Amino acid sequence: MSLERLKQSRDSTKKNITRIKNIVNDSLKPGGQALSPAEYKCRLGILESYFKQILSIQSEIEELDPEDNARGDLEDLYVTTKLSIQTQLGEDHNATLLDSTCIVQASSKLPQLKLPSFSGKYSEYRNFITSFKQIIDRELSLSNIEKFNHLRNCLHGQALEAVNAFQVTNENYSKALERLRARFDNPTLIFLENISSLFELPSVSKSNCVELRSLIDNASAIFGSLRSLGTEGEIAQAMLIYLVIHKADDDTKKKWKQSLDFKRLPSRENCTDVLERHCQYLESLTGNSASAPLTPTNSKGSRGHKQQKSHTFALSNSPCAVCSSGSHKIFNCDRFKSLTVIQHFEQVKRIGLCINCLTRGHQLSSCPSLQRCKICSRQHHSLLHRATSSSPESSNSLNQSPQPLSTPGLSATSSRATTHTHLKHSSFDQVILATAIVLVRDASGTYRQGRALLDSCSQANFITDEFSQRLLLPRSKHNIEICSIGQTSTNIKYKTTTCIKSRTTGVELPLAFCVTSNIAYESGLEIDISAWNIPSNIELADEQFYKSTRIDLLLGTETFFSLLSVGQIKLGDNLPVLQKALLGWVVSGRYQSNSNNIRSLCMVACNDELDKKLEQLWRLEEVTSVGDMWTREEHSCERLYTNTVSRSQTGRIIVKLPFKDDPCCLGASYTTALRRFMSQERRLWQSPELGKQYAAFMEEYENLGHMSIVEEPNLNEPHYFIPHHCVLKPSSTSTKLRVVFDASCRTTSQRSLNDIQMIGPTLQR
Repeated sequence: MSLERLKQSRDSTKKNITRIKNIVNDSLKPGGQALSPAEYKCRLGILESYFKQILSIQSEIEELDPEDNARGDLEDLYVTTKLSIQTQLGEDHNATLLDSTCIVQASSKLPQLKLPSFSGKYSEYRNFITSFKQIIDRELSLSNIEKFNHLRNCLHGQALEAVNAFQVTNENYSKALERLRARFDNPTLIFLENISSLFELPSVSKSNCVELRSLIDNASAIFGSLRSLGTEGEIAQAMLIYLVIHKADDDTKKKWKQSLDFKRLPSRENCTDVLERHCQYLESLTGNSASAPLTPTNSKGSRGHKQQKSHTFALSNSPCAVCSSGSHKIFNCDRFKSLTVIQHFEQVKRIGLCINCLTRGHQLSSCPSLQRCKICSRQHHSLLHRATSSSPESSNSLNQSPQPLSTPGLSATSSRATTHTHLKHSSFDQVILATAIVLVRDASGTYRQGRALLDSCSQANFITDEFSQRLLLPRSKHNIEICSIGQTSTNIKYKTTTCIKSRTTGVELPLAFCVTSNIAYESGLEIDISAWNIPSNIELADEQFYKSTRIDLLLGTETFFSLLSVGQIKLGDNLPVLQKALLGWVVSGRYQSNSNNIRSLCMVACNDELDKKLEQLWRLEEVTSVGDMWTREEHSCERLYTNTVSRSQTGRIIVKLPFKDDPCCLGASYTTALRRFMSQERRLWQSPELGKQYAAFMEEYENLGHMSIVEEPNLNEPHYFIPHHCVLKPSSTSTKLRVVFDASCRTTSQRSLNDIQMIGPTLQR
């Protein structure tokens, strides 16, 4: 068909769409002929048919005339008309159209597609949701209720449990899909599950082409899925992490999983940091010194080879720097340990030792030791730690009232602080903190159980990140600094709001919570309460208070005192107290245990001002240098800049773009850039003043040499068309309008110009 005939056909179809639009608009005017919902549905079906027809004609026109840009106007006309119809239909706009005589479906001889199924395995979610949306979600002849029922039939196991809270209604269908996406579309978990599946592939025991082909195909499929989630470097690091963590004990595996933030893929550095911290924690429990010499293990394979040196921060043959004895180190020297903390510090500075590892040859800023003070976890040796109280009696007493922090900002209770005071009695006094099981409202309005810690010394309420994600609670940015023991601080970035409800009285409180990664609380091992004689006619707020379980919420001072009621039961000497509250009876207080283990104690705050000043004095005398904290990519970016930077004759600085991937991976970008340009042109045409400012900005940009016209672009080599739009700020006194170039706009290969460039180091402090 000729170009003229195609344009005539397009104009004719466009008139028909315009006629439907006019009919709908006339029905909305006062005195106009109102249309019934059935008529609106028929008009909508006819509109869909016309739009498919006109798009087909437009595609043929663009093949004959690439400069034709009428597609945008046709799309705008279709969207405006369809929105008008759907607005009138309201909730029924997605209702079934099976009984409508306006839509004639051609019979298909293709076999019916089998609906996909999903059990909750993360690596299978994206394949499932893609197939489900293609078969069910995009089917216009189905109502939302029918789609919801199909969705429930496809789910089983954990996936079905995720949507069971929603009733089958039109409105809840989209909420159920969103719940599935939030629950199972987690790139980190999908990535880790694929790595695990890769290492768990069955081995081929003998030469068998079927088994070998199955191994190759499964490995290729898993690797392809991994490539869609991360780079080859991230895949290699994840494999290394899996091999290391797989060989660790169960407790270490648990610590590693708890450290994952599930927002980005894990790296080898993160894994190493977690393992190092856990190793230091285990060393502090056993009392092993990190400065002990490393003795290489002799093996048969090492015979005849030169033995490698084990580099540590304390050499085994260095004598004591105080008494010159070669039989012990300075931290084991009786003469050195008999001195006071101030004298320790003076001796270390006089001899020229590092204040962190007590060895020669380096300063604190370059100390290779990862060990820290066992008391305050700061970068100095435990023998140089200054106690928070100068009185010997107060340093040995655990019952003395702590001093409040004077640090500005919000103070909060540290829910677990380990002390290293050794109690040398046959029985120990331990403290149970008040906990309660409460009902917390999630995003769908359903109440779910959570364990709350009642803290009368916290000025804010807290909720764990993991628990808030399970509830799908909406968040808002909220920057606040939380100060706790030893003037340590934690930055809170988000807050959320929800309601808690008592299981016993039905009391409901709307509260705001700060979102934190963890609320650490350990009451120790399971406590034997068989001899406590707790009355059987009372209802406990937490029936499992004697077990050490996860804390989901922390209720602060304001909430704590509003929940208290009149009533208290004393269980006896050396036993905790039962306090009546609106959440039930809570158990709290000191009790006596016959365990010989040294337990961790929970403290509120301490005055660490003297220790802070002393450490500040040490750091003033140190010659510090900023360590190399750049990543490999930042180093590569710096080298590229150094090797390619130059200055032209006009004084302009020229440097090569820091590509990390081959620019050939970029797909076509012209169509997207042109479509957005035409959309911007239509916007500027409606606002002539804005169009003048836009044109003036672009002319100035060209006159300054920031851009130039490309007369004959070579489209056979890698290229990228950058879309641009304007940002208007009338309140600005200098530049009211500026143009933003969007180099993050993706091409047909789903990669953008920004995606394939390295990120350089931060140049400013």
